Amino acid sequence: METRLIVGLGNPGKRYVGTRHNVGFMAVERLCTSHKARLAAHARIPGMVAEWKEKGLRWIALTPVTFMNLSGQAVVAAMNFWKIEIKSLLVVVDDVEVAAGGLRMRESGSAGGHNGLKSLIEHLGTRDFARLRVGIGRPPDGCMTPMADWLLQPFEKSELPWLEESINKASCAVESWALEGPATAMNRYNASGHPGKTESREAPQQN
Repeated sequence: METRLIVGLGNPGKRYVGTRHNVGFMAVERLCTSHKARLAAHARIPGMVAEWKEKGLRWIALTPVTFMNLSGQAVVAAMNFWKIEIKSLLVVVDDVEVAAGGLRMRESGSAGGHNGLKSLIEHLGTRDFARLRVGIGRPPDGCMTPMADWLLQPFEKSELPWLEESINKASCAVESWALEGPATAMNRYNASGHPGKTESREAPQQN
């Protein structure tokens, strides 16, 4: 039975729950909830893990308990433990360069300044792994908040409606990637802005 490893990146602990940098966690948690799977601590992996079997696949979801810049440690541990190939890995991350609420899936690419992806590329020794970027947007014009602080802020109440839809779409995009392949998932879910306000468009060329 083929395996799919879906990793959501974020920071562990109550302090970071609901923050912009943790949308990867949110998407993977939503995926698990939709499949009635529970994330739980794992004896051999530094992360919270959920497993289930459905539609001919073995699904493994992971949210590392290392901090963002050490995410690669947990991912490599999981891949070694379950003997998972790089083609069966999808990483879900936040992205300030993608419009708030937009999704962008790629089969490979650079870290783009994201510390979690930097750690994965370093530990995996390759940038050729699938990633789903969930747009959180940049600070508003005139906002003096440093980017590092912006990432660790919770979403505003006014942002929650599009965030909720974006997280739902991200969970669906993960399933499409796992069951139908990356090309179909990219064509169906790559979008440039708030879900419901923009139409999906064909995926641009990879970086």
